[in-house]
Amino acid sequence: MAIIHSKAILGIVPRPQSAGALHFAKFTHVFDAAYTAAGNILELGVLAPYAKIAGYKIIPEGAFGGVTFSAGILSGILGADGARVQGVELAAAASALTAAIDGVVPAAFDLASSDLERGIGFTLSGDVAASAAKKITLLLQYYQ
Repeated sequence: MAIIHSKAILGIVPRPQSAGALHFAKFTHVFDAAYTAAGNILELGVLAPYAKIAGYKIIPEGAFGGVTFSAGILSGILGADGARVQGVELAAAASALTAAIDGVVPAAFDLASSDLERGIGFTLSGDVAASAAKKITLLLQYYQ
């Protein structure tokens, strides 16, 4: 006789005290060092395991001189270097870094949960000179 364990028995479910609760995370990157756009991805935030996005806001601060961006979930292991692919679940490639953007992309809200932490990446269309006045902040609401 074999005993088959469900995901609940293995502990692969949200904790009862937080299941369905809305959580909030704030991620900020200060461009205190120059950012070279060619092929670079800024891994700005983390989507927790089993999380689904409930809302988000992207807030640029400072002058980015016509630089646009895309933002979405990164493939691969959180924090890893090397070949990783970034989606556009949060913002498409033509999004301007000129004003706050409320989350409106349906793909962000339809994103399937995963049992792994996932990086949230930003790809910028041009170089950004170093300046402590230049920042990108992601305000993320999610539930598990």
